[in-house]
Amino acid sequence: MKMTKRLAAMAAAMVMAATMCAGGFIASAAPETSGSTLNVDTTNDKADHTYTAFQIFTGSYSEDSGLVISDWAADFNSVGLLADQDFLNMEIEGVKIGDSIGASSSADEVARVLEKISSKSDEATQLAKILAKYAGGSGSDISSNKLNAGYWLIKDSYEKAGSEGEATNDAVSLYLLKVTSGEGEFNITPKKDVPSLEKKVSENVKNVVGKPDNESDETNAEKWNDVADYCIGDDVPFKLYGTLPDAESYDAYEHYYYKFTDNLGIQFDAPEASNIVVSVNGTPITDPGKNMRVVVDSNKITVTFEDIKEFAPNSTDIITVEYSAVLNSDAEIGLPGQENTAFVTYSNNPNIEYNPNTSDDEEDTPKDDDNKEQTDDTPNDKVIVFTYQLDVTKQDSITGDTLPNAEFVLYRLTDEGGKEYAVLDAANKIKSWTAGDFNVDMEFTGTGTPTTLKSDAHGDFSVIGLDDGIYYLKETKAPTGYQLLDDDVELNIIATTVNDQNWSGTADDALTALNIEVAGVGSIGSVETGNVSMTVENAKGTNLPETGGMGTKLFVIGGGLTAGAAGIYLITKKRTKDAE
Repeated sequence: MKMTKRLAAMAAAMVMAATMCAGGFIASAAPETSGSTLNVDTTNDKADHTYTAFQIFTGSYSEDSGLVISDWAADFNSVGLLADQDFLNMEIEGVKIGDSIGASSSADEVARVLEKISSKSDEATQLAKILAKYAGGSGSDISSNKLNAGYWLIKDSYEKAGSEGEATNDAVSLYLLKVTSGEGEFNITPKKDVPSLEKKVSENVKNVVGKPDNESDETNAEKWNDVADYCIGDDVPFKLYGTLPDAESYDAYEHYYYKFTDNLGIQFDAPEASNIVVSVNGTPITDPGKNMRVVVDSNKITVTFEDIKEFAPNSTDIITVEYSAVLNSDAEIGLPGQENTAFVTYSNNPNIEYNPNTSDDEEDTPKDDDNKEQTDDTPNDKVIVFTYQLDVTKQDSITGDTLPNAEFVLYRLTDEGGKEYAVLDAANKIKSWTAGDFNVDMEFTGTGTPTTLKSDAHGDFSVIGLDDGIYYLKETKAPTGYQLLDDDVELNIIATTVNDQNWSGTADDALTALNIEVAGVGSIGSVETGNVSMTVENAKGTNLPETGGMGTKLFVIGGGLTAGAAGIYLITKKRTKDAE
């Protein structure tokens, strides 16, 4: 048989894809030192893997006859292959291999049938997996040996799968079939293509530069970022973006395991599983069946697909997970902030048979014959959320003496122009906000009761757990002997944070400055403690009674009595004069 025909045949049967490697490959006898040199392309990120060659058919090559198959390789189990029903029932051009070869066990005859398989086809992938089961011996590291004439199965011998330790985010090549004349050299270019994971948080006040790599909704993309700041008690929106391997890699799998793991810190109250939205290309999955499972366990969220191909059949599909978590009273003020991380676990070995049962309640994972999980993880991706503390000192406007027993409330404006007043817990941490306002009698009308902030013996009070932005202090009661402030005090907490898509991952790089401005005058806060400080001054004196207050009533009553007395006096005087 001519070499050109054989080369064309095996080129058609060649299958090469990038996924993660399973270790413990069986191998054939080492080839002789003479023969074709097989080179691994060292310009890509899988060049550090070891590749082992296993011979299937032996042969000889001449210019006149080309490559002629002579026999099965000594360590290849041809008896097992020819009894394998999966092999015999494989169809090539509509005909089963078993029917094509009949009772023949000739290596040459079998090779003639196999040469009809199309390049990178499902049949080629299936054939390579079957042949791998019957390769024997120790094999040969192709980086230091040459391959003599014949047919070869090449395996990526990377053994990360199932081992302990950190994730490698690596990939194993699908089995590769190669034909060599025993002369010259040829190259293989292994590649790695694995899923990726982006985690983002929504920044609700400051502008954000750019958008996540996998964000397609331009109208919604501007808020997603690596860094944000919020008030304690606020819902903080998070979003995970998961990608898939490229088409050649993804197509090598019949079923593909895919799992998001999102670790929120204790500073967040995780959402209910029912409030987590999982989408493919922006369309929510509304009928997950038992293939997809969303689980919230304390502060860990997992979204597991036993076979994500049911929902995302294309390698270009983007899977997203969206939810909001409440920043709670365990939040760190200022640095180091609240970091939380996520990663994706995915199938890493296309050479094993993974057939999950997506109709039962048990979660299936890819495992090899030794019961090792055939998965790996993407690197962790993390975001960070900050919150801050406001410290206020009440003092005399002339002497600077601190003033106890002044009472305030803190509020912020809503997007609609209304007011929300702060409700604090016993530790002065923000718990919630209540909508409403105070009337002229300092009576609050709203859905709840704002917390009164009372200056202590040193004139101090604090509010813990504030977002950056503009707030207002309203004095509701002045210290004894002092005038109540006519106007509310506007203050602006200004946190300088990294608001783009390129945070380094170090907290100090995310929050670089913290300041406060009051009446146009700024002062520097502390990023380490998250504190900003301000003073509020009062002047001595007595305010006129407020309209509608007790003072007004006294004036009205007193005025009435005076007018009445004057009237009686005039009437009496007139009667006396008339009598005279």
